Amino acid sequence: MKKASDIISHLLDSPCFSEISLRKNIQAFVYCLPFSLRRGVAFFYVKENVLFFALNHPAFLQEFNYKMPTIKSALKQYQQLKNALLEVADIKAFVAKTPPLKLDLNLSESFYGELACGDFENLAKDKEIFEKFEKIREIILCHNQK
Repeated sequence: MKKASDIISHLLDSPCFSEISLRKNIQAFVYCLPFSLRRGVAFFYVKENVLFFALNHPAFLQEFNYKMPTIKSALKQYQQLKNALLEVADIKAFVAKTPPLKLDLNLSESFYGELACGDFENLAKDKEIFEKFEKIREIILCHNQK
């Protein structure tokens, strides 16, 4: 009886699953890249014999372009060793246009307890400033009671 891995490899070799096999080989190639490049890859695809990498940030694109000769030589070595990705002739990269993360922060809530106790001497001589300090004292005392 055949093992499950044998059956899966046989299925991946069939033409109807060639896209899955291609993605598996590209993923294996991405794992061969240095971690500094690998962590910036959002997704990848092949179009017209060009392997496109969509990157997360423009800084990753700059580093990717700087190390492009190294990446291309790694691809050639991968093609020779694994006899895979032979249809890929070139590599290009771009920054993926993903919407920025929306952080839902409720700033009205207090994250830390009040450290002040409100027992300070108000030495303000101007009436408006004196009243502002007294309002601050009321706010501090109100937070301490909670």
